[in-house]
Amino acid sequence: MKIEEIRVRDRIRMRGLKNKGLIEISQDPKTGNFVLIMGKGIHKRWLLFNFPEGMWRATCPKDQVLDVVKDFLTERILKD
Repeated sequence: MKIEEIRVRDRIRMRGLKNKGLIEISQDPKTGNFVLIMGKGIHKRWLLFNFPEGMWRATCPKDQVLDVVKDFLTERILKD
């Protein structure tokens, strides 16, 4: 596995890739829990907006974030 830091310009150049999903990870400052917004099958519409086929939200403590992401990838994204 290779992980590298990229710039916005590099991300824009990746237009040819098929977008399978999107995971946004935020933290609730009141409770300290993490909120994950996960989308599947992101499609560009009207050349501006990304619309997912489906979206899910999960709220969990920090130690469960990895498990939630693994489950989402296994059950929703990599299943196809």
